[in-house]
Amino acid sequence: MGSLVRLKQDIQFNARLGTLLEALKSIAAQQFQALERAFRSHEALFEALGVLIGACRLDNISHPFTRGEGPVGVIVVTSDTGLLGGLNQQVVATALQEYRRNPGEFIIVGDRGAMYVRERGFACKAFPGVVDSGRRALAAQVRDYALNRALEGRLGALTIVYPRALSFTLQRVELVRALPCGEWYEPMRARVPVPSSPVLLESSPRAMIEYLVWLWLTQKLYEVFGMSRLAELAARSVHLEGSAQELQRRGNQLQRRYFRERREVIDRNMRELFAARATYGHN
Repeated sequence: MGSLVRLKQDIQFNARLGTLLEALKSIAAQQFQALERAFRSHEALFEALGVLIGACRLDNISHPFTRGEGPVGVIVVTSDTGLLGGLNQQVVATALQEYRRNPGEFIIVGDRGAMYVRERGFACKAFPGVVDSGRRALAAQVRDYALNRALEGRLGALTIVYPRALSFTLQRVELVRALPCGEWYEPMRARVPVPSSPVLLESSPRAMIEYLVWLWLTQKLYEVFGMSRLAELAARSVHLEGSAQELQRRGNQLQRRYFRERREVIDRNMRELFAARATYGHN
C-alpha cells in the first residue's frame, strides 16, 4: 500500500506542476504578443541615414568608422531569464566564430552570456540584460562604450550578434555589421541612391560621419534589443511547451503504473480472502 500512496502523491504533484507550466506558457505567449504589437522598426530613418552617409563620400575619407582595419569588437546580446540556456549558447557560439575572424573584444549584454564567454577563457566587457523599460538607456551605454573603443583605435570593426524570432516557434541567430559604416550603407545603395551632384555640407565630413554612426547604432541597438526580447519570450514558450508535453508523458506513465499496481493489490487481497475462506470453511 505504501507504494500506491507514493504513486498517488506523485500523480498529484505532476498535475499541479502541469498547471503551473501551462500558466507560465500562457504568460510568455501574452508577453510576446504585447511586445510584438508595440514593436516598430524605423526603416525610413535608416534609409535617411544611408543617404546622408553616402553623401559624405566614404571612399575619400579616412576615419576609424570607415576603415574597417583592426580587431573585431563583437556585441553579443543574451538573456538573463531562465529556460533559455540553449538559445544563449547558440548566440555565444556564433559570436565566437565572428570573434575569431580578427580577435578584438567581447561586449556582452546579459550576465549569463558573460558567464558563458568567461567559462571559455575569454575576457569581456559586460552590461546588464535587456529589460523592456530600459532598452533606450542600455542602447546608449553600449553604443558609447563600443564607439569610443573604435575612436581610440582599439577596435577596427564592430558586429552585433543577437537572437531573432522569425515566428512564435522559430528563432535564429543573426549578425549585423555595424563598423565600418560602409557595411550597412552598401546594401541599401541600390534602393537609396545618393545625389550625383555636389552636396554642400555645413559640418566637416568626419564630424558628420561620427554623428550619423552614433545615431544609427543607437537606433539599431534599440531595435535589436527589442527583437532579442521577442526571441527570448518565444523560446521560453516553446521550451515550456516541450516541458509540458514531457510532463504529460510522465503523468500518463504514472497513471498506468498506479492502476497496474492497484489491480495487483486488489488481486492479491482477493486471493488471500478466498484462501482464508477455504481454510476456515474446511476447519
